[in-house]
Amino acid sequence: MKILSILFLIPGTIATFIGILPFIFAYPYCDRCPNSGQSNLWELILMTSYEGKGWYLVNGIVLLMLSILTFFKQRKA
Repeated sequence: MKILSILFLIPGTIATFIGILPFIFAYPYCDRCPNSGQSNLWELILMTSYEGKGWYLVNGIVLLMLSILTFFKQRKA
């Protein structure tokens, strides 16, 4: 159960972090720029999080809740 809790915790934390980025940072895109794609890894992560349309955040929260549930189930037993 401890391994299962960790397996839910790590991707849940990453997905929640990626899912919350669009609420903090602006979209890295310029309509009038000739090269308007991502110029570094951070902008690629921001563009990916915007294209997720909130699904990263929802999936991350679900995984974190499953991690907490399995952790408390383990402590009861």
